[in-house]
Amino acid sequence: MKKLCVLLATVFLLSAIAPCMAAESSTYTQDSPSGYIVKLKEPQADSAVLMENADLREVSVDAGLYYADSISDISALGDAVQYYEPDCTVTLSDLPNDPYVSKQWSIENIGISAAWDAGFNGKGVKIAVIDTGVNSMHEDFAGTNFDSGYNAIDGSHDVTDENGHGTFVSGVFGAARNNGMGIAGFSTDATIIPIKCFGKSAETNASYIIPAIYEAVDVYDCDVINMSLGTKEDLESMREAIEYASSKGVIIVSSAGNFGNAVLTYPAAYDCVVGVGAVDQNGAVASFSEKNESVFVVAPGVDIVGLNITSNSSYGSWDGTSCSAPFVAVAAVILKQYMPNATVSDFKAILQKSSIDGGIAGYDTSYGYGKLNINNFVTEMKNYVTENIGIIFSDVAGHWAEKSISFCVTNKLFLGTTSSSFEPDTTMTRAMLVTVLSRMSGETISGFTNNFSDVPSTEWYAQSCAWGATNGIVSGIGNGIFEPLGVVTREQMAVLLYRYAVHYGLVGTAYDASTLSGYSDAGDISSWASEAMAWAVGNGLITGRSGGTLCPKASAARCEVATIITRFANAFGM
Repeated sequence: MKKLCVLLATVFLLSAIAPCMAAESSTYTQDSPSGYIVKLKEPQADSAVLMENADLREVSVDAGLYYADSISDISALGDAVQYYEPDCTVTLSDLPNDPYVSKQWSIENIGISAAWDAGFNGKGVKIAVIDTGVNSMHEDFAGTNFDSGYNAIDGSHDVTDENGHGTFVSGVFGAARNNGMGIAGFSTDATIIPIKCFGKSAETNASYIIPAIYEAVDVYDCDVINMSLGTKEDLESMREAIEYASSKGVIIVSSAGNFGNAVLTYPAAYDCVVGVGAVDQNGAVASFSEKNESVFVVAPGVDIVGLNITSNSSYGSWDGTSCSAPFVAVAAVILKQYMPNATVSDFKAILQKSSIDGGIAGYDTSYGYGKLNINNFVTEMKNYVTENIGIIFSDVAGHWAEKSISFCVTNKLFLGTTSSSFEPDTTMTRAMLVTVLSRMSGETISGFTNNFSDVPSTEWYAQSCAWGATNGIVSGIGNGIFEPLGVVTREQMAVLLYRYAVHYGLVGTAYDASTLSGYSDAGDISSWASEAMAWAVGNGLITGRSGGTLCPKASAARCEVATIITRFANAFGM
């Protein structure tokens, strides 16, 4: 907690109480405080007398925190005060400024705001909306990421929405947020691929739906497919298409149906699809929502406000499990953003654990495993990755660095080299390491000028290299060359991490060169790396290899870097 104090006219009172951090007073931006939060020292026998002499209100007795109206009340406490600071206005995290957001009861109901704050907006994820097309000209789609899409009816790219259903569903994902109009979309950084399978009618042929699935997978490489539709027929061809998509790692979410009975509808009833039922604002299952084993979870589906196509500025309210499915698909988008190789099995496991039971204890055919809660989902998603790293990456199971790899993957510092492999023993490249450090910084890695001639601006590591150079963390090997694909040696790794620590003020005490004396090959350390190696060894980040050697010029494997990054995070509270 930052400790603030009031300067100017009140400075003469400071000698009467414990010192406070006056240098930080400029961070207090309100014109004048309404009162003060006071931290008392260890409980004293005369605390009751103190309370009588000063008009204090309890804030947290266990923490020793009280509220005082004025400086004079604090002054009366004398040396019992550990610190005091201005009370400030705490503002709730703003809902988006879209005028219909007050009608979007789903925002609070599923707890999506925390995910937005954490940056889970679907960046890099592709969603196929197999539906009636989209009116991409709607005012609330300004800036939305749409791909060209596909018309499964005539084989063209004309995805004009003649019905409105697809526009409504797409709006749940991509309606612009904080644009001062309409509604707030839930996955505004994702790319939407509209696949038109319906005309004006609410009915179409399965023969349009099936190719749409393959198109979404094979042509558009979608991560998530939303299917707010269904049939009572269990078609083998549809099943095969669905199973094919699932085998490619695509997560498919489908509405469970609006017949209000126990009759199964497909594709929701397929094992590799997440079927979604509907609840109202009070959490009760809607009367029209299907009640059968295809319901995996439930989500808002009554009085859902969204985009209409009657004009480019029209909005309306809809009911149905068609509305519920995209909310669950938003959770799939979050998972794919966090763990691109996630499967529907991973998704179901996290959903099952994070949903809030709404019916009888455990699974039931009305609520499924419960009501969608995105806040819980994000927490369980991170736990799931930590606990299942050996399942997610088969080459990590049982590896000596499994826990460190799990830490780095969970915190999005490392990614796998493929959807199922981490390649822990593969040599780390310079581009990989600077990218890991840029991710660890938590900064927005964009807008930096890249001056390395061998780092093309189109490469995935380009901005990380530019960030590292700008901040003095990397300097290249001379003549404007970075050598991004060159292997990282152990001493290079120490230097980059040391520079990172210096840049962020984490170095602490000066290094002790004697920490290297116990290693037989300490003399092999390059002069430019000796300080960094001494610092890294002294802080327990780098340890010796067999035979009491440091092997400073040996290459560093991905598992080694993961271990050292984990040690660094633990040592410096990252």
